[in-house]
Amino acid sequence: MSQINQYPQQEISNPPTKQRLGLSELTTIGLFLGIGCGLFFGEGCAKFQILGDAFVGLLQMTVLPYIVLSLIGGIGKLDLKHSKQLAGKAILVLLLLWAIAIVTILLIPLAFPKLVSASFFSTSLVEPPKKFDFLGLFIPANPFNSLAENEVPAVVIFCLLVGTSIISINKKKRFIKLVDLLSESMSKVTKMIVKLTPVGVFFITASAAGTMTLAEIGRLQGYLIVYTVATFLLGFGLLPALGAVLTPFRYRDLLQISKDSFILAFATGKVLVVLPMLIEDVKKMFRNYELGGKETESIVEVLVPLGFPFPHLGRLLTTSFIIFTAWYLGTPLKPEQYPLLIGAGFFSHFGSSTISIPFLLDLAHLPSDMFQLFVVTNVLIDRFSNALAATYLFIFTVLTTCALRSLMRFRWRQLGILTVSSAIAGIISLFGIRTYLGYASQDAYDKDKVIASMQLLENLVPATIVEPAPNPAPLRTGETVWGRIKRRGVIRIGFDPDNLPWSYYNSQQQLVGFDIDMAHQLAHELGVKIEFVPLQFSTLGQLMGEDHFDLAMSGIVGTIERFQQTRFSDPYLYVNLALVVPDYRDEEFATLESINQMKNLRIGVEDPAILTKKIQELLPDVEFIDLASDREFFEGQGAGRDLDALFESAEAGSAWTLLYPNFQVVTPFPRNLDIPLVYPFLGKDDLLGEVVDHWIEVKKHDGTIQDAYDYWILGKGGEQKQPRWSIIRNVLHWID
Repeated sequence: MSQINQYPQQEISNPPTKQRLGLSELTTIGLFLGIGCGLFFGEGCAKFQILGDAFVGLLQMTVLPYIVLSLIGGIGKLDLKHSKQLAGKAILVLLLLWAIAIVTILLIPLAFPKLVSASFFSTSLVEPPKKFDFLGLFIPANPFNSLAENEVPAVVIFCLLVGTSIISINKKKRFIKLVDLLSESMSKVTKMIVKLTPVGVFFITASAAGTMTLAEIGRLQGYLIVYTVATFLLGFGLLPALGAVLTPFRYRDLLQISKDSFILAFATGKVLVVLPMLIEDVKKMFRNYELGGKETESIVEVLVPLGFPFPHLGRLLTTSFIIFTAWYLGTPLKPEQYPLLIGAGFFSHFGSSTISIPFLLDLAHLPSDMFQLFVVTNVLIDRFSNALAATYLFIFTVLTTCALRSLMRFRWRQLGILTVSSAIAGIISLFGIRTYLGYASQDAYDKDKVIASMQLLENLVPATIVEPAPNPAPLRTGETVWGRIKRRGVIRIGFDPDNLPWSYYNSQQQLVGFDIDMAHQLAHELGVKIEFVPLQFSTLGQLMGEDHFDLAMSGIVGTIERFQQTRFSDPYLYVNLALVVPDYRDEEFATLESINQMKNLRIGVEDPAILTKKIQELLPDVEFIDLASDREFFEGQGAGRDLDALFESAEAGSAWTLLYPNFQVVTPFPRNLDIPLVYPFLGKDDLLGEVVDHWIEVKKHDGTIQDAYDYWILGKGGEQKQPRWSIIRNVLHWID
């Protein structure tokens, strides 16, 4: 009987344990739930962005304090006797591995094809460049300020100096113990926050999936593909092959032993958890070749944790996100930006990507909100990063241990073969990625359709377009222009029909633009209709003198020369002088010095009045060619043939480049060289001018001019966005 009862009691006392999901699994679930939520609810998920921002802020909270404590404590623990020799060999190996990462980063831009891209006017075109304090970034004159400003390179250098100084202090155990205690407390806080990762990733992914367009998602794959390919080429190719060339070990054995750590780091998403395995793997490698021993194993036990705090290849390669972001936004980084990006990026990667990427985005003058995209992609990228870090630490430890034990061998023939084969593999990979991304991103440009389809903000009054001719109702004896406008109930307004973004015909052949919107506002408040009369800038004074129109509203520059021809209103807007050039020639026109060094330079200009004496002084040897329209320059027709550049305002030039994205706006002129836009009116009548001046003042203060500026110049709201596709809207039809 007792034997019968014994079995069920054993079953009850030892129930099968349920496997709990780990953080990486929960994060993956959060990722897919976020994608599903975004696809289901669409733009309704935009509200989750603030919660995603809060999670990112919490992640960044403890990173810098943890860097300070771990670096100072880790370096300070070393003893003076062995630290110099170990540090010397380890630094040489680190430099070799970091050089591989730098070369890889420099090659990554070749994977991104040239995009057809242009954008509305941005104030960054004319703002003076930010002064960069290079010394302040790297020299910690005030470490506390460096901490407050997230200047990671300066913080790291400070920690390296302090940690090195502690090595030679005899009574350092208490201090090291305190640092370890504080570091552990920071680690616990971080672990508490990391537990929120599945929820944070859900909010970020839901917001991104609900608001990103298909074109944006298509471009985002560029970063994922480039990073994944680089991880496999380095982790399974170059790193173990380098170990085979420089050590007694064979490539197959290095790859066979290191792959378990690679896979585990990828599965868990954390290289920290594989450090014990890495130590045992390296020991096993030396034992298999009968090169082990107590001294070797002691070296290995020090090297793995010593190499861990330093930037690894996986982390350094995330710098490619900055390169990708610049390409994604249509403003690829220039060659002179790479040394600073790589130098500052190296030090910033002593911390986590939650610190380094925002810092590098700001350094490269890229939008900080792109970090949200990084967080989304980092759910996958972080796994590859940690997997590559595991292989990196394995090879670093093997190479450094061999160097310390005098086992390092240089097989120059094999090294040459490795270099050539790596170059071939890299070229094939870069060409393949570039070809695919070029195909995937073709036909993605749509800004030309945006500006061509823009509508008036408010179509307030009846308006007709008439042929150029004198006013059909001549002024009566003693009558003012203002009186005639009130008598007829019509105001005649002159406009240039091809003058983006001030006045032009959209794709529906409707007359639109900044000043057309303002004309409707003025006529509405005067209680009259509009007759629009076409004009050309070269005949403005003549047409106004012949009474073709009462007022001209078409992005007209107010200069002293023009004032001698006609009266005009107070300025309603100031614009910035610029040049428009083929995008491949932007560097040639970057400065006045480079421009004035060119011979036989021919620059087109539609409005000759814009060529003030100041401009002629700045460009004394340039031949200016009169154009009937800016379009002649862009299409190479008429007087626009064989021109080197177009002289325009940066605001108008940016609008034209939306239609012709192979051109680019450059601003070589002094930053304070802006010019006023005015509304010319008949000089015989002062009352009309007073009315318009007062009206402009009112519109400046009630936000009307600013609203028109945001829409027509900055392009805010210009794209007629349809609601994002979503299941709840397009499949279930639960909402409109």
